Parts: sequence; C-alpha cells; structure tokens
Amino acid sequence: MSDELWAQFDGARAEQADLGEGMIVLDECDRADADALVEFLRRLSTALPAARIYLLTRYLPLKLLQDAALRPLTALVPVAEEAMLWDYSQRLNNPTKLLEVYALGAGRVFVDGRLVQNWDGVLPRALFFYLIDRGMVTRQEIFETFWPNLPVREATNVFHVTKRKINEVLQTDLTMYGSGYYHIAPHLQLSYDVSLFNLLVQDALVASPDEAEVRLMQALSLYHGEFLSPLNFEWVKPRRANMRMTFCEALAALGRVVQDRGDDRRALQFYLRATTMQRTRQDIVESVVRLYAGLNMPAEARQCLDNLKAELARTQAGDLLPSLQAFGESLRV
Repeated sequence: MSDELWAQFDGARAEQADLGEGMIVLDECDRADADALVEFLRRLSTALPAARIYLLTRYLPLKLLQDAALRPLTALVPVAEEAMLWDYSQRLNNPTKLLEVYALGAGRVFVDGRLVQNWDGVLPRALFFYLIDRGMVTRQEIFETFWPNLPVREATNVFHVTKRKINEVLQTDLTMYGSGYYHIAPHLQLSYDVSLFNLLVQDALVASPDEAEVRLMQALSLYHGEFLSPLNFEWVKPRRANMRMTFCEALAALGRVVQDRGDDRRALQFYLRATTMQRTRQDIVESVVRLYAGLNMPAEARQCLDNLKAELARTQAGDLLPSLQAFGESLRV
C-alpha cells in the first residue's frame, strides 16, 4: 500500500528534485490507510529532508505520533491551550498525561490525544464526568449522588468496581484519595472545557471591550451543546441549566460589546441566540425589540414581543415589564 502511495506521488522524481526549503501539502490524510501513510512519510522525509510536509486531516494521526522516527520531526498546528488545541508530538518526554475532557455537548475524552471510546457501560462514563466536574469530592457525596438507596457496604463495592473500570478505560489512575477527598491524580494534566468556558466568561467581565470580545468569542467556540446532553442523571440537570444560563449571559454580553461599537445587526444576532437559550429574559428581549425598531423592522419587533407574552403566559413567569409594554404600544401606533 505504501508503494502505491509512493508511486502516486511519483517518489522517484521527488528524490531527484531539489526542493530545498520547499513545501509539500498532503490533503485528506484521514482517508489513507494509517500504516501505509506512516511508511510513506518515512520514505518522503528521508528523500526530502529539507522540505516542509503539511498533512491536512480531520482526525489525529495517532500512529504517526507513535512512530519513533517521525514523532521528533512532527508538530501539530494550530496550538492554543485556551481553545484546547495541543501539540501532542511535543509531549514525548512529559511525565504527566494530558487528559482532555469535553463535557459541553455529547461528551468526549482524550488521553494524550487518544480518544476514549469504550466506557464499558453508562455508569463508569457518568462517574468519570462527575469526578472531573467536581474536582474534589467526598465518598459520602459520591454515594448520595449515585447510590443513595444502597447500604454503605454495597455502595462501596459498586463504587470501587466502577472506579476500577474507569482506570482501565483511561489506562491510568484518575483519582487519588487524601484528607477525606477524592481528587484528580497529580500525574494528570487536566484540560476541561467547562472550566475554560467559565474562566473566559469571568475574565471578559473585567476586561476592556476589545479584550472582552476576544474572550467571549473564545468561550462561545467551546460551547458545542448542552452539558453532557446524552446523560439524564439528576446531578447533570442543574449543572446543565447553570451552563445554559452562563452561555446566555456570554451571548448577551457579547451583544452589548458589539452594540456599543455600533454594529447593530451583529449585536442582534447574539441577542437572538441568547433568547433561544432563555426565552423569558425580558432584558434581552427588550434589546432585541429596540434593535429591530432601530433597523426599521417593526413587524419583527412586534412578533418578538408577542412571542415573549405567549412564553410568559405558558410558563407563568410574570407580566411584561412596563418599559416593554410601553414600547410595544408605541410600535402598534
């Protein structure tokens, strides 16, 4: 297979060419057989040692990083820790394991770039995310969350079996116990999208407008969906609601930053996204309505108010604010 790739590339001619500091771009590398790609790259790097070779791929080529000859020559781009983009190739001699946890959305976990796929059941996966999200937690808190109706002895047995499954799946120990708490083991470098998201939103609140926009955009890029959307455990639900509220606040804050700069149409987009997260947030709806009116879109403004009234009535969330009521009446004159 690697011989076929080499022939398609016309390796004989490449060996004779003098590329110097030339550049070779290989697209759609995720479609190639992994073993054949690694062998092809070995031959290519030997034939053209001075050339820069760029691989475009949707998936991390783990076999490339596991190859002793190629890994020292490899670098991943782009790299941005605040966006959870890492150069795994440069962690060759790092004593810590990089644990990347994405809980915003369906939930994904990577250990040194390796995607964890088989959790051996829902319970180990749910307990893993609980331990990550809590950071430090007592055994009693764990039992009350997952096995409130079991005797302590039975809960202890189930907990240790489940924790052992997690360690087997990760191929490393997740937690350590000390001073009455389970906490993330010190040999793990944790990168957690929920923590990064919250930190970026908090930093934006005290930043200059330009810096706030950058941080808020970074935060929004991390929000790939509802917190652990496939899981329906009771501990997940309040956390999911909290993250949804924070996401809404980030959208509204970004809308205000953009609006203050005079970009009303872009601000409207952020406000509208915020209203889909919290339909009864009257302060955000008022921003939407006033922007619609300012953009000479009175029909859209009236429709937005009607939708809010209907939602307030459906959820019994109170009456329309006097300022919105008055503004709505002015639109119908």
